[in-house]
Amino acid sequence: MKKLHSPFPREIYERNARIYKILANPKRLEILNIIKHHELTVDELSKLVQIRKSNTSQHLALLRAYQVVKVRRKGQKAYYTGL
Repeated sequence: MKKLHSPFPREIYERNARIYKILANPKRLEILNIIKHHELTVDELSKLVQIRKSNTSQHLALLRAYQVVKVRRKGQKAYYTGL
C-alpha cells in the first residue's frame, strides 16, 4: 500500500487556520469586500462600514499583520487596498 502524507507542512495549516479565524469577522469581510477594488482611507472605511475609526484601524492592523491587505502612505494619510 502506498504511504499517504499531507500535501503541505503543518505550519501552512496552522497559518491558514489563523487567517480563517481573522476572516470569520463580518466587519473584516465587509472591509475586504469594499477595498477589493477601491483604495480607501480609515476615515472613508469607517463611514462606509459604520463603525468608529479606532475599530476600523484595529481591524486593518490585524489584516495588515497577516498580509491580507496592503497600505500605501501619502503624507499623513494611509490608503488601504485588498490583495
